[in-house]
Amino acid sequence: MPSSDEEGEICPEIHVSEYAFVNQYGEPISFSVLPLQWSENEVIGQDKTEVFLDGVADDGLMKIYKQVVAWKLELSYALPEILVLLKDKKWITLQKPRKSFGSTIRTILITIHWLHFMKKNSEESAKSVWNHLRNVFSLYEFEPSESDLLCHKLLIHEAVKWDKDLENSKNVINFLQMPQRNITLHQDVIVFKKDKFIVNGDEGLDDDDIGEEVGGAGKSIFDPVCAICDDGGYILASWVLDSLGALPFLPLPSRCLRSFHPTKAAGIDTCCESLGFVNDAQIDV
Repeated sequence: MPSSDEEGEICPEIHVSEYAFVNQYGEPISFSVLPLQWSENEVIGQDKTEVFLDGVADDGLMKIYKQVVAWKLELSYALPEILVLLKDKKWITLQKPRKSFGSTIRTILITIHWLHFMKKNSEESAKSVWNHLRNVFSLYEFEPSESDLLCHKLLIHEAVKWDKDLENSKNVINFLQMPQRNITLHQDVIVFKKDKFIVNGDEGLDDDDIGEEVGGAGKSIFDPVCAICDDGGYILASWVLDSLGALPFLPLPSRCLRSFHPTKAAGIDTCCESLGFVNDAQIDV
């Protein structure tokens, strides 16, 4: 559906898959750093960070590498839809991200799917949404948790202002009203999938093993926010990082309860310095 030149023109024939976003230095970056357009009449300002979309369209026959300046989401359809605005004022739709790029946009994708479920199922229990999200993100290494939503709490606040269904959702309002420090993660700081984690040759460390590191009330004893920036998102408990040999430069006690954003991408939404790793693969080295 075309609109004015100021608003941008939607190009429904272009759906980009196997995509990633990079900044002007070629570093992975989330599209969530761009301005989010909530209405067609909203004027998008110039952002200092240059962001480029790298992907394919037309069943892989068309290579896409374009600068993007904004993004928007559509929650009314059967599945949530994400569109990005090219610098030449054309909107294109995002489909499946590149597998290696998944960790960079993990928190924003989980937040969008959480909002979509809440809009469509405002009366469902909180347990239902986490069951749904676990199914949607079943191929990811870590399970979704409330920690992912904390990265985008301001976005959720704005979404409620623009969407009556979200405004009337008790689960959404309850989440927004909870003090950040009092939010207990869905199961643990980061919940590993079964048979995915190996420490010192012990294979098959599962949720029950990790569950031993909780207090008597059933709540995680590890800090649910990053010790550097005091915010949530993709964080790892210090014992996990230490087991991977990822904390050689931090003199922490063996049972330190702190958690950290491990990668630059994980801390980008809160301007966190993080532990400085480029990606998850570098942590495992």
